[in-house]
Amino acid sequence: MPNRKKPELQRKTHNMKIRLDDIQYSTIQMLAEEAGMTMTEYIRHQAVHGKVNIHYHIVADFEKLDKLNREFSAIGNNLNQMTKYFNMGGLRSQAMTEELTRCINAIMDMRKEVKELGGEYRGYAQTHRK
Repeated sequence: MPNRKKPELQRKTHNMKIRLDDIQYSTIQMLAEEAGMTMTEYIRHQAVHGKVNIHYHIVADFEKLDKLNREFSAIGNNLNQMTKYFNMGGLRSQAMTEELTRCINAIMDMRKEVKELGGEYRGYAQTHRK
């Protein structure tokens, strides 16, 4: 079966050659991959239109986020009770200090978990895109 010829206006008859360093090449390669295009398509689209729109599909693990939210709430309640106790003139005991330290450590651990789920506020396309 012979190759079908493209209409005259769709044929690409002009060649261009560009030189890139390793960083530029890998950047264009990564951006083209994220856009779902070949490097040639990506470069051509950038040259003609100046912009390639990339759409991300964000996936959230609501069960984990809901669990973390409940844990934050429980720890917050504990801290509020201790703060009220100390503000009313309560004496600081070893048990209270240990509970306070435990709550703060739990908050720090959960903060790390939230950062992993949220990509440290900036978003990691690899972990959030389907």
